[in-house]
Amino acid sequence: MLKKCLVYVLYLSIAFSAANAAKLTGVGATFPMPVYKELSKIYFEQTKNQVSYSGGGSGKGIASISAKNGDFGGSDEPLKPEVLAEKNLIQFPAVIGAVVLGYNLPNIKDLQLDGNVLADIYSGKITRWNDAKIAQLNPNLKLPNNEIIVIVRSDASGTTFNFTNYLANNEQWRSKYGVAKSINWDAKVVPVASNPLVATMIQKTAFSIGYLEYSYAQKMGLAKLKNSNEEFVSPDPVSFSAASKNANFSSENDFYKILTNASGKGSYPLVGASFILLHKDGKNNKEVADFFNWAMSDKKALDATRALGYEPIDSQTSAKIKAYLEQKLSK
Repeated sequence: MLKKCLVYVLYLSIAFSAANAAKLTGVGATFPMPVYKELSKIYFEQTKNQVSYSGGGSGKGIASISAKNGDFGGSDEPLKPEVLAEKNLIQFPAVIGAVVLGYNLPNIKDLQLDGNVLADIYSGKITRWNDAKIAQLNPNLKLPNNEIIVIVRSDASGTTFNFTNYLANNEQWRSKYGVAKSINWDAKVVPVASNPLVATMIQKTAFSIGYLEYSYAQKMGLAKLKNSNEEFVSPDPVSFSAASKNANFSSENDFYKILTNASGKGSYPLVGASFILLHKDGKNNKEVADFFNWAMSDKKALDATRALGYEPIDSQTSAKIKAYLEQKLSK
């Protein structure tokens, strides 16, 4: 009888724990989606708390959390403090990744590009692969006389925001197009929604080029990009880490920081942080904070983040984030 009672108590305890486990939902940027999904699996294994994240683009992430739909939003475009105040939001960086230029050129490896040439491609001034400006950057390559198939994001995308930040070093690009999540491209473009679909389109379209997050781009050619030190740098974890070391995030401006064109030898120029947005009135803010504080400190989580080609938030910044969340969520 005693044994049956103990089993029943244990069953009730497990059932109570399962019923009270957190079930969090987030939506937004597809840039960090692979790492958030992997971290959610590990977190569930360790805590039985469920975190689900779906894409849709940074614009959707901002709009959803502003309307208090879901528990958190993801955006690769940081919001300025005055915008956060207007929308009653708080934000912090959760992971650092990189935008890469994937291409599909038969028998072509080690393609080198810079911001000026890319600005000309995406504004429609350069339309063929063997254009003199591309050839000048690649004197050892035999470039084909084929039209460049230009692939872009159709949704309001933080990946587009970071990419156009790189292009904005070009004065003509900056004055005409600026930096934005959505662009009215003058080039003849193929628009698709989300990083995964950009990857698919590049892989199946010969002579194409597109910008996308690094973790989606493992099965295609990736261009070396010229950085602010005038070096052509390969997109890889070493160059991403070099670029992220001097981020210097500050809680005083709600961690607003754009990381593109980072200085320093060997720095990849198209690195960006992906941010989490919380509504100040969110009912599960503490549970969301617990998840991301865990993600920035747990060894298994940090290893998984790096294995997917992202850079974790450094320990100094994560300590700032923890203090910031404790302050903001206690009000």
